[in-house]
Amino acid sequence: MINRERYNMLSQINYAFEDMAIRTKSAVRVDSSLLFSLTGGAISDTKNKFKFFGEEDIYTITPDNNNDNVWYEYRLQNGALVIENFGNTTHSRETVTLVEAKYQPAITFSWYDGYEPNFLTVTITTRGTIPPRAQVSRTQGLRFWFIDIKK
Repeated sequence: MINRERYNMLSQINYAFEDMAIRTKSAVRVDSSLLFSLTGGAISDTKNKFKFFGEEDIYTITPDNNNDNVWYEYRLQNGALVIENFGNTTHSRETVTLVEAKYQPAITFSWYDGYEPNFLTVTITTRGTIPPRAQVSRTQGLRFWFIDIKK
């Protein structure tokens, strides 16, 4: 039973990373309040959500045409890790759960001094529901094609 739960947590974490890898390739802008910057001698900047403007059709990338783009935001909502897309006047908001709330997901987006300005690392951590409530965590890098994520 514990192995099945660990498998479920890993499957959901992998699903979230696959979603990020596909969607972030088409990003053409990052929400200005969520750009990474180093202040006060810090060596890293970490955020718990990430919002960017990218292609609605993630398989047809048109970097010079913003009319077919929407805003995407990865964040926690009601304890679950979700992606929400919104902002295009012809479409309504859509929220998709990537990691269920029962696994108590946590997410961090990090940029470190020395990284290229179009690269960040993402860590997703979950905790099982069955004693001993094992923690499963994975970190992966994301590279953006058309934008920098650093101020």
